[in-house]
Amino acid sequence: MKEKKILRVRLYYMIFICLITLNSCNDDLEEELKGQLSESSISTESDATALIDGVYNGFLAGGWDYYASGELARVTDGITDVFVLNDSKYRNIETYNWTDENIASELWASIYTVVDRANWAILLIEGINESAFRTATKEQLIAEARFLRGLAYFDLTGLFGDVPLKLEPTKSDEVGLPRTDVNLVYEQIEADFEYASIHLPGRSGTPGKASKGAAYGLLAKTQLRQLKWELAEDNIDKLIALGEYNLFTEDNFLKLFYESNVLDDEFIFSILSLGESYSVASNHHLKFFTPWGYDTGWATVGLPVEIYNEMEPGDERSEVYLQEYPYLYGGAIKDAIDDFGFVINRKFGTFNRDVTSPGTGTSAAYRNYGISKMGVPVLRYADVLLLKAEIENELNGPTDIAYDAINEVRNRSGLSDLTDGLSKEAFRSAVLNERAIELAAEGHRKDDLIRQGVFVSKLNQYVQDQGYSVTITDDYKLMPIPRTELDLNPNMEPNPSNNF
Repeated sequence: MKEKKILRVRLYYMIFICLITLNSCNDDLEEELKGQLSESSISTESDATALIDGVYNGFLAGGWDYYASGELARVTDGITDVFVLNDSKYRNIETYNWTDENIASELWASIYTVVDRANWAILLIEGINESAFRTATKEQLIAEARFLRGLAYFDLTGLFGDVPLKLEPTKSDEVGLPRTDVNLVYEQIEADFEYASIHLPGRSGTPGKASKGAAYGLLAKTQLRQLKWELAEDNIDKLIALGEYNLFTEDNFLKLFYESNVLDDEFIFSILSLGESYSVASNHHLKFFTPWGYDTGWATVGLPVEIYNEMEPGDERSEVYLQEYPYLYGGAIKDAIDDFGFVINRKFGTFNRDVTSPGTGTSAAYRNYGISKMGVPVLRYADVLLLKAEIENELNGPTDIAYDAINEVRNRSGLSDLTDGLSKEAFRSAVLNERAIELAAEGHRKDDLIRQGVFVSKLNQYVQDQGYSVTITDDYKLMPIPRTELDLNPNMEPNPSNNF
């Protein structure tokens, strides 16, 4: 199965290279095409599937960018109060010193690579004869490509706001597009997710494949960005009504993130890693979430002390956020707060490599150094339940429906029900806090703070707690447009954050 997937990815690259060759070579060059693949020869369902696999592969970006290695989380959760960044490359993000306008340029490039691959896939699959499809429909494969393009644009707009809306594949070195109003981009994202929700199966069998449930969930999140509460609730309800997903209750919360559980029903959509080798289709998350003294990681990211101290007694999620850890070279117990200034978040650390890691000894640790089958959750059921609680509270106040949704998540972590009789404002605050602890380092906090109108107040409290010399304003909601894009594209306008 894995070999087939790798072959499909390789086939995609062969196709992609041939297409680039065909379209970039002008009349001045007389290239002799050695292979048989070309835009016109892509004609089978297998070809279409290979194109889709190539789009999926773009989300790992070689294991070091986009969803891999915590890159996206660094500029979403990383600028908030649930995720500390202590690696030198990203320290300017953590301290809000965004003087480097290329601070998110690699993400920009990685995401647009996915957009372009999706556009190619849609164009080429539309050109394949209907009779070529045997095990999947043509609409289903196009729906996968549109789902992935929708996710890419969801990420782009969350980072940069207005972005060029590109719906055709790149065929030449034409002058770059101007930025499109974010509301028009949201219209396209919603259209892509709606198409996906119609043509994809309710559940794909793996959270690594696009599905109807994932499309409902991400459509709701796109609508929540626009404060379309009623529409978002409708799609959250459709997702729940599928009956395909539930919370992980087979063991304690920490084990949800074990490599052996990447296919659990709680994960609705994840970026999955094949973990085949250091550089092929792997994910280097674990090095950043693991201390060197524990298992030769780099220990550059973690949970802020302040939010760790807010956790209620008996909360089983405290097993995920680890303060004391055994030192690899001798076994002494070390204190992460003393060593790093934060608590280790071991959702994505070596601690949870129950599949690829032998687990003990220096040489054993190096045997699989940097290779992981861990997935990166994009949407999981706990997130959905907490959104249900939040939406219900915004529309109808803290009803029994809202309480039931948040209590399902709390009870899974060994906590009692939320206190009865809260006001709407107090319930809203409770949900926001629950989401911070439940979803830290999964990339949702920035949207949560903006949606609830507390981005500026919460983050100014955070920078004060950390002793940073900066005042957070609304301008910090968006990253600077990469300087490289501004210099190359005369149609590109900067963000206010370009002037920090």
